[in-house]
Amino acid sequence: MRVSSKSLASVPPLNEPVYLRVKRAIVADLVSGEFLPGMHLTIDTLTTRYGVSHMPIREALRQLEGEGILISLAHRGFKIESVTEDYIRNIYDIRVGIESLLAHRAAELATDEDIRDIRQLHETLSALIRSGGGVPAALENVKFHKRIYAIARNPEAELILEGRTRVVRSVGDGFGGYTPDVFETVIAEHEKMVVALERKDPKAAGDAVFDHVTAARDRLLAKMAETHRFTSDAAPQTGTQPSQGIPDQTL
Repeated sequence: MRVSSKSLASVPPLNEPVYLRVKRAIVADLVSGEFLPGMHLTIDTLTTRYGVSHMPIREALRQLEGEGILISLAHRGFKIESVTEDYIRNIYDIRVGIESLLAHRAAELATDEDIRDIRQLHETLSALIRSGGGVPAALENVKFHKRIYAIARNPEAELILEGRTRVVRSVGDGFGGYTPDVFETVIAEHEKMVVALERKDPKAAGDAVFDHVTAARDRLLAKMAETHRFTSDAAPQTGTQPSQGIPDQTL
């Protein structure tokens, strides 16, 4: 099987390999409601749907299993995990607690060089958000947050944070990134974080991150509700319909 010419019409950000584009396509289909919680996915059906070979499908499924989005069924493919409102709220409770702590500590330990670096990352991210950068902005946002939290010198906390937030982050990415109505709001939230670090004010830094993560949770929940993505009564299904290859918006 080959990837359709339409899907490769534009070069993906950062020259992503095919398996990453397949992964984004699967997440996008989950978020859009094409795939429902409990649905059974197989390599063969996904190969037909996206028009690519087995190898990138296998790697995409392996990564999504590691992120908790899929559950492996012995020799029978994968089942989609349920992403409920309670699940998202619980993950954000974990995230807000750890990230606030790391920001508080980062403000205590940040050097002048650290702060200059974070300011530059913020300016780059702000420009990407305002340009409607989509996936590049989402990737830069992760980089921005990780740079702040690395200053706290608590790799164990970062490891817990990364392992427990992948699913929700993938769901959020499936919506295509920031929308114009929140561009300036998100930038202002980030600015508040950066200013607190520049002032080396631990409490203000922790509070700014608490407010930002809480707002991010509410934005995601609103998107999920508006698009009817909380499907509590979805019946398990098998198979998928063929598509026209990997959709452009997932690149």
